[in-house]
Amino acid sequence: MENSKIAIVTIGQAPRKDMAEDIQQLRHGGLHVHEFGVLDSLSPSEIAALSPSQEETDVLVTLLANSQQVRLSKAKLMPYIQQCLHDLQDFTWILLMCTGDFANKLSVKNLLLPDRMMTNLVKGLHTELAIGLIGPEPEQQITVAEKWQKAHFDVHYSASSPYRFNAHDLLAKAQQLESDGADLLILDCMGYSTPMKNMIKHQLNIPVIVPREAVFTILKAIC
Repeated sequence: MENSKIAIVTIGQAPRKDMAEDIQQLRHGGLHVHEFGVLDSLSPSEIAALSPSQEETDVLVTLLANSQQVRLSKAKLMPYIQQCLHDLQDFTWILLMCTGDFANKLSVKNLLLPDRMMTNLVKGLHTELAIGLIGPEPEQQITVAEKWQKAHFDVHYSASSPYRFNAHDLLAKAQQLESDGADLLILDCMGYSTPMKNMIKHQLNIPVIVPREAVFTILKAIC
């Protein structure tokens, strides 16, 4: 699809400085990529109003344009996501840069969901793997684990934020998950990068997958 137009949508603000190199590689590969952020037009007070309550467990984590990490209520954010996707329907593909579970919640025909892509990719590898999951925040354990359990995987979860990256902490969490019996480690957020994976993979005896790397590879294959 030589003339494909691809919208890359962060649930935070665009452009995403932490993804700049990867997105530039897509452009160098001939893809017509445009970046958008769900929060682009919102004021600081409007973004603050999207913060989760203490009772909420379905929490999303992303970056603002100033590289500040923010925590968002998925329920409060959904109308803004839906409006953003509706505005971009003329694009060939819309890639939502979030590994949260949006299956059956967003009905856009040309939408690519990393969650759906990743769970099906791992199913294609093996159906009986014990999966170690690392996400940005401890409070995301319930929703992240449920997403993979619905795909019929045995999972173990830990947290180490890519937006406050600490290589020693990430390695320690990964080694503990391997010790707990994980056959495969997934850094389950689009914020994790290939360099982050490379910093730890040689000190583990299990494979490591970062969704951004896998999803961008698929995107290049279909465009």
